[in-house]
Amino acid sequence: MSEPTKQHLIEAAARVYSDVGFRGATTRRIADEAGVNEVTLFRLFGSKAALIGEAVRSQSAAGPAASLPEVPEDPEAELTEWAAEDHTFMFECRGMIRATMAEMNERPECALEVADHPVESFRALCSYVERLAEHGFIPSAKDAAPAAAMLKGSLFADAMGRDMMPEMFPPADQAPSTYVRLFLRALGATLALLLLVLPVPAAAQQSAGPAAGTLSLAEALRIAEQKSEAVAIAQSGVRRAGGQQRQATSQLFPQLNGTVAYQRAIKSQFQEISERFAGPPDTSSSGGGGLEDSPLAKIFAAPTTAIFTLAFSQNLYTAGRIGAARSGADAARTAADIALVSARAQTALDAAQAYFDAVAADRRLAIADSSLALTERTLAATQLGREVGSLSEFDLLRARVTRDNQRPLVIQARGARTMAYLRLKQLLDLPLDAPLTLTTPIRDDSAVVAELGGPLTLADARTVTPDTSVGSRATVRQGEAQVMAQQSALRAARLARLPSLQLTSTYQRFAYPAEGTFLPGALDLYFPNWTVSLGLSVPLFTGGRLAGERMVAEANLSQAMHQLQETREQAELDAHLALTELEQSRSAYLASVGTDTQAEQAYRIAEVRFAEGISTQLELTEVRVQLEQARLQRVNAARDLELAKLRLALLKDLPLSQTGGR
Repeated sequence: MSEPTKQHLIEAAARVYSDVGFRGATTRRIADEAGVNEVTLFRLFGSKAALIGEAVRSQSAAGPAASLPEVPEDPEAELTEWAAEDHTFMFECRGMIRATMAEMNERPECALEVADHPVESFRALCSYVERLAEHGFIPSAKDAAPAAAMLKGSLFADAMGRDMMPEMFPPADQAPSTYVRLFLRALGATLALLLLVLPVPAAAQQSAGPAAGTLSLAEALRIAEQKSEAVAIAQSGVRRAGGQQRQATSQLFPQLNGTVAYQRAIKSQFQEISERFAGPPDTSSSGGGGLEDSPLAKIFAAPTTAIFTLAFSQNLYTAGRIGAARSGADAARTAADIALVSARAQTALDAAQAYFDAVAADRRLAIADSSLALTERTLAATQLGREVGSLSEFDLLRARVTRDNQRPLVIQARGARTMAYLRLKQLLDLPLDAPLTLTTPIRDDSAVVAELGGPLTLADARTVTPDTSVGSRATVRQGEAQVMAQQSALRAARLARLPSLQLTSTYQRFAYPAEGTFLPGALDLYFPNWTVSLGLSVPLFTGGRLAGERMVAEANLSQAMHQLQETREQAELDAHLALTELEQSRSAYLASVGTDTQAEQAYRIAEVRFAEGISTQLELTEVRVQLEQARLQRVNAARDLELAKLRLALLKDLPLSQTGGR
């Protein structure tokens, strides 16, 4: 029998096993599915169990290989592609997976074969999460395994249950991206971080600046985070909290210290006593026996002593104080991680605001230049009318004054543009005198205006669903972590009255070098001293110190709890203000759409009327002012809408705004 027939049998066995399970997959049914006789099946595989096992192994081995990159560049896109492949594979193999799970107790070997691919992809996902933390896309990889299990579980549940309960899951084409977005949020990835993952040229990454004098919004956000002092301070806070975690954990482990001391006695009481109370010299043949000849007197009266010490200690019982200290340190680390995420989000918002201010300044300068061109064109038409005698000298003077009045406005717009660019360059730590071209425009299309409560499309074409719930705000989560830290501190203060048990041991070697030598050369001249002690410490009277520490801890906890409640109230108000700001910006933008087009059409009509002598120059000037105002209002409304959308998208990780406080 040829090899293709063997493969046909494996594929047929996989289909039959997926449909009816092991018991229903008889050899006759498999042979009929493959179009061969049963003898061929037994000749090639020996038994039904061997054929089913080969079919399961073949199906599991056909799964997509882990394709997550070693160096993350765009986490959301990379994970979405990976998740889509993994979901497709499990969905296509759902029949076999269901059959294997149903018969896991009877045939565990098949379950092990099916589990190979999920386990391998889970490990690849955990490794990728660690690389995300190394490259700064997420604050920490400490929850890599639970988060990876959550994503794998979501994909598995979707693949297994979609055809039975389709209403439980998002649309099939959106499922992988939805699960990945929630996965990244669970790991602490903020929109600010995800906006910073657009690929840039290697030279730009090395120089941390725009290439060839151009700057996109994504590059500006990336540079802003690298140069931000607030982010650097928050990163220092994370390192400090990590150090405090290690300090608290270190109390669980043995402590071993070594010291070396070299002591020289200038004047020794023991030598003085030996000399003062020593008897007359013994000249007898037996000799010795005097105080000065005593070994102890020689040790105590030795002018030089070398001491080598190893000190060991181990906490055996601390009445829970170490656990309380560790809990407090963990809560402080959580608060520090949240502070870092918040600093990054605020930096992203500040950089985006400076960027769009500069882009809007470009537009305002262009509008001012256009208005100056219109006044010059009006002046030229008025001069022509004056020459032919259709207009008076008063009309000519008015046209010239209108043109001259527009020139200061152009100068002001040019100065405002210069200031906006200088602020942007200063924020990004770019050379102030270097030319710069901004490549990300302010979107000016009414089609991108989203309804409140729906997904927001940002300047880099990303679609984000904002989270305005109070519990998800970074400041609220940070306040909760502070409450946990103070609760741990209070628990430690209350436990301070309980006894503690400690095991200590000290091992020493003493040497007494003779005059004229540095250290003895023989090991037997180093005398050992080794002690072991078990100590129980109980605070009996501390003068009120422990009571004072408990009072301080209780006050700190009460303050943290009240601050948390205040923060929750401010966060709720801040969310309403952000939604109101978006609604106002959206309404202002929609109101401005079309107004400038109508004003431009009105100005063209006014020019024709003025040229035909139907209208006056005053009417033409009024229409031109209306056109300029309509253009400026649309630019300002588009900029405000862009920033309002970005702020709402980042709201979960932003600090509370000043208007949101009391």
